[in-house]
Amino acid sequence: MRKVILDTNFLISSFFFKVDFLDEIKNLVGESLEFLTLDSVVSELNRIGETKRKDSKYAKLALKFLKQEKIKVIRSKAKNADEAILGVADENCIVATNDKELRKRLKTFKAKVIYLRAKKHLAIG
Repeated sequence: MRKVILDTNFLISSFFFKVDFLDEIKNLVGESLEFLTLDSVVSELNRIGETKRKDSKYAKLALKFLKQEKIKVIRSKAKNADEAILGVADENCIVATNDKELRKRLKTFKAKVIYLRAKKHLAIG
């Protein structure tokens, strides 16, 4: 079973652009998957959800989604979500993120990356 790690900006963007990413990821990868996220991502979503920013409602939707879908949350020692993802990612993981810098750094770990393309579709790289 392959692991898919969900990042903060991917979750928020997916809800903002109304992309059904679970089914799209399953179709892209075509194998059994385990979706998970990190406690630092959940903390970041909580922090964004408490603000008056325009994306706060999407952060709240993402938190609700994580609970409804029973997405496993992994504890990490890193406080920064990007560092935590880099600490967990390996060549058997797929990381769902739209962060360009994180995507570049993940290439050194040979981890696959899924990102939102053209605001409607997912791409894997």
